[in-house]
Amino acid sequence: YEHLCATTEDKDEPTLEDLQPLYQAVAHGCQAGLQQETCDNVYFARITKGNKHYSWKKLGSFGADLGAVACFFDQPWSHVSKSLTDAAQAWILGQAALYLRALGRLAETLEPMRASLEAGVKQDNWEQAASSANNLSELELTLGEVAGSMRNAEQSVTYADRSGDAFLRMAFRTTHADALTFLRDNDVPERAP
Repeated sequence: YEHLCATTEDKDEPTLEDLQPLYQAVAHGCQAGLQQETCDNVYFARITKGNKHYSWKKLGSFGADLGAVACFFDQPWSHVSKSLTDAAQAWILGQAALYLRALGRLAETLEPMRASLEAGVKQDNWEQAASSANNLSELELTLGEVAGSMRNAEQSVTYADRSGDAFLRMAFRTTHADALTFLRDNDVPERAP
């Protein structure tokens, strides 16, 4: 872990090949019990380059990132390592859901997405809770789980209102409207028995 971290050059725009030693460092760091340090200093800071999300936005590295994120789970995709802070656990759940969804593994995406939503609510992180509920609603609608989609669309609006974020309040009302339109256009009862 330490060798890989120390010998991997940080570049402004690394290639996926340049990042390979850091992906390996994530695996070794987690195996060594250094989950929080590895999450903060290697995965977040050096691979994703913080909130720039470099690895997957610039390189499209969804598979490599999913492999790295899997190292932070005791049991994929439901039990994140308790060695991580609550905030890091919630973030890792959200990242796992994002990568699974991007890779078309939709059924597997449900569990980490639901856990990310629960974590956001538990932490009173209304922006995260609203985003998680919104994403879950869209996924459930895609999978034909209309009742769940409606429930989560309504929750996304509630949590967006609590967040006070004007953009989220507008955007997630649109998701709710999409679910309602689907119900209307497909003559589906709004509430499943």
